[in-house]
Amino acid sequence: MDKTDSEIIKILSEGADITRSEIAKRLNFSIPAVNKRIRALKNEGIIKSFTVITDNKKIGKPITAFVLVVLESINKSEQFFEYVSKDKDILECYAVTGEYDAIIKVAAESLEDLDTKLAALKTQSGVMKSYTMLSLTTHKYKPTVLVD
Repeated sequence: MDKTDSEIIKILSEGADITRSEIAKRLNFSIPAVNKRIRALKNEGIIKSFTVITDNKKIGKPITAFVLVVLESINKSEQFFEYVSKDKDILECYAVTGEYDAIIKVAAESLEDLDTKLAALKTQSGVMKSYTMLSLTTHKYKPTVLVD
C-alpha cells in the first residue's frame, strides 16, 4: 500500500458514496486506475466493506450505552459472543483485558428499552456481572483507521 492507496482510503472514509470519477479527479488519475486500486485494496482485505452509518437519534434509538461484562469462565465466552453477534442493537463488542472480559456498545429506544436489553444480557449463560455507562455526548466517532 502506497501514499495513493492511503489517500483513496481517506477520501472513501469521508463518504463512500463518492464516485470513482470524483476520486480520479482529486488524485489526478484515470478512473480505471482508481478502480484497479480500490479492487486491489478490497482483495487484500484492507477495505473490508462499504457501509452506511446511521444517526441513531434520527432512527429512534437515541440511547447509547457501554456495558462492561464479566464472564464466569472462558468456557462460557463462546455462548456469550454468539448471543452478542445475533442482537442487532449491540453495535460493537470487544474482548478486553483487565477486570472485565468484554465491552459492548448498545443502542436503545429509551431507558426502559435499555433496561430490558440489560436484563436479557444478564440472563445469558456465563454472564456473571456487568457495569453500564450511558453515553451523554459523542465528541468523536471515526469508524475507519487511517494510515499515517
